[in-house]
Amino acid sequence: MPFVRKNEKYLLYIISIASGLIIILIALQVYPTNTRFGDYLVTVSIMTMLFPIGMLNYLEYKWRKAIEERMPDLLYDIAEGQITGMSFIRALQTATSKEYGVMSIELKKVLAQVKLGMSFEEAIRRFAERTDSQLVRRVGAIISDVNRFGGDIVEVVRSLADYIKMILTISEERRTAMRTYIGISYIAFGVLLVIVAILLNQFFLPTLQLGTAPLFISPVGYEEYRRAFFFFAITQAIFSGLVTGKLGEGSIFAGLKHIVIMLFLTLILFTLFIF
Repeated sequence: MPFVRKNEKYLLYIISIASGLIIILIALQVYPTNTRFGDYLVTVSIMTMLFPIGMLNYLEYKWRKAIEERMPDLLYDIAEGQITGMSFIRALQTATSKEYGVMSIELKKVLAQVKLGMSFEEAIRRFAERTDSQLVRRVGAIISDVNRFGGDIVEVVRSLADYIKMILTISEERRTAMRTYIGISYIAFGVLLVIVAILLNQFFLPTLQLGTAPLFISPVGYEEYRRAFFFFAITQAIFSGLVTGKLGEGSIFAGLKHIVIMLFLTLILFTLFIF
């Protein structure tokens, strides 16, 4: 997965938000004649704004994770190269000839920058900035200090690789445990949608149709109740998606894709299964 530059990311944000605002303007024109369709367009506008941003965030997360997972292998290979008497830079260059997935591209950038005259410390710092990973930043800082001041580099690199491997194992165990809560969040939201459908189709609709009886006279019609439940489901989808993202990946922005999925399910329910 390619690295996305900040200016490209901001351009995507602007296009997504602008597209959503255009759909909202269309919805405002539709509201006087068709309230339901206007509500659906507002929902589509929210999805239009969030979907590209959420997908970009997810792809960057996978890209960053792919780099972090191969970091221990790289460090082990560097340590093995130094055991044979290579310098740190030479060991890194030799290790780069191996396949580390997406990290190989970034390592080649580091070596190219060093060959062009940039200091190794600066090249590593820029690599850490591109990945935007706390783990890579810490590893880069340690490697830079070891390369600058010397010492038992092999032992330091191996210990660092062992430490990173332990951190990644703990993180994977946490993500595995959190998947259960993600499933619970979707089940809870699905139950909410089913309850809303039952209330509207089996209670409010037939009850308000009996409006001639004093007991069933309501100051508002069925359409107002339907809209209230619709926006209630939309609000619940937004907050449930944010909580799901925080539980699953430890980031609120990771919840954007869950919001889009839950909004889509809400839209399908109200357009196809609720009268």
